[in-house]
Order: sequence, then C-alpha cells, then structure tokens
Amino acid sequence: MIRTLDASMLNLPYTLPELAPLAAAHGIEALSAPAALFEDDRAAREAAAALRDNGLRWGLMPMPADFYHWELDDQAFARALETLRRRADTAQRLGIHHAYNHVWPTSPMEFDAAFEWHVRRVGQVSRVLREHGVRYGLEFIGPHHIRSWQKHEFVHSLAGVLAIADSAGGEAGVAFDTFHWYCSGNGAEDDLALMAHHANRLVAVHCNDAVAGVPYDRQEDMQRRLPMETGVIDTRRILRLFRAHPNDALYMIEPFEPHRTRFHSLSAEEAVGEAAAVFARMEG
Repeated sequence: MIRTLDASMLNLPYTLPELAPLAAAHGIEALSAPAALFEDDRAAREAAAALRDNGLRWGLMPMPADFYHWELDDQAFARALETLRRRADTAQRLGIHHAYNHVWPTSPMEFDAAFEWHVRRVGQVSRVLREHGVRYGLEFIGPHHIRSWQKHEFVHSLAGVLAIADSAGGEAGVAFDTFHWYCSGNGAEDDLALMAHHANRLVAVHCNDAVAGVPYDRQEDMQRRLPMETGVIDTRRILRLFRAHPNDALYMIEPFEPHRTRFHSLSAEEAVGEAAAVFARMEG
C-alpha cells in the first residue's frame, strides 16, 4: 500500500512542486494530481518533474464528473465520458494509475432500475480507465442522513458496490472509506473481512475518524476527525489488516471539517509535517 498525500482532501493551497520535496522528506510516497494539471501541459510537466526528482509516485487522478449523480443526465454523462478519455490520455502519459467515484446511497429510481443504470455507467467508465492503465474504485457512502435525499434508498455498503462492479464486468474495484464503513453498519466486522479477502480490488483507502459521543447513525458526512483522533474508528487495525494482503492501494487522510479549514491555514511545511505525524500514528 502506498502512503499518499492528497492536497484536495486536506484543502491545501500549494502546488505539487511546492509539496514534493517536503513530502519526500517526511516519507510520503505519492501525491495526488490536481484537476488543473489536465488543462495545463506546462504545469503537468513541472509537476511530473517535481515528483520524479523527489522519488515520488502519483496518487489519485481526479475524475471530471460525479458520474453516478441522478442529475447527470445521459447527454451530460456522454460529454463527461469524452472529457474522461482526454484526461485518461494525460494520466497514462504521466503514469497515474488510480481513480475513483462514489456511489450515492439514494436515488429517484426504484432499486432495480437504479442498479441497472449504475451498472451501465460503471461499465463505460471503467472500460475507458482500463484502456489507459488506470485502476478504478467505487466508494460507498454510509451516513444515514444522506439516504433520504431522494425517494428511494440505494447501495450504501461494501457488498453493494462490489455487486455493481461485478455486474459491470468486474473491472472496477473499491475505494474504502473508514468513516463510511463505520456509518454504514456500525463498523461491521464482516465488511473488513470481505475487503481483506478482496484486497486485490482495493484502489484507495480514505482514513479518518468519527465524532465522539455521536451514534453511528447520527454522524454527519462533512464532520469527521483525523485518523485515531477520537478512537471511535481504529484505523490502525484496519490498515494493518489490509496491508497483510499484497495490494497497491493508495491510503490517505480525509478528515473534512474542522480540519480542512485548519490545514488550509498552515504553511506547507507545517501541513506536510502534521500529515506525516498522522500517518505515523495510524500506522502504529
């Protein structure tokens, strides 16, 4: 597994050339690519050189659309798919090999229709990425309050996104978020066993903690904590379990608020140093 700093997840206002030497000095192995690199060839070359000169790998490729949102109609989906092809061409040239989208746990369609709709789209997206050497993961969303945003509940578990991926041809894997896992089923142990069994399908692991004193079914999606901050989620144990099975998944810190606001105010050195300390804490 690959220790990855994703500046967008921490709301860091710094470029990859600014972050790369600091990340290397702190033992971080990969940096995710900002969307701007796919619109600016010069910036992409400079970022690639910064990673290469500091012995770093690429993290996530940002996706050009929320491909499974109910408001993205078929025409908009087709346009986004063309953008994805162009972005995947750039990713292939740069050597970026990981990407993901989340699957919303609610839908205006009844379950069977929504499932078929997702399978069609996942098949198209995953084929484009496979053709360009990019591993693609589906992330399930766990917080209960999101499940009521539309008329019908939809997939909100690891088994659910694996079922979609398998029905779409089995090319997609999983982006496993520890907060969503906890919220989905109160930290179900069988989900950890299932993910470990399918560790070869892990594309990314989002590491975070839940708010202390709030029941799992009352947690708010945008309110999270740094890994191992409250101890509600034992990220150290989860990482140890996943790392026991060979895989090349990225793992990264994704705390949302209040930490995104705080990280944004830090200097680049402070932010990378604190991120490295968090990695060390959850790696044990």
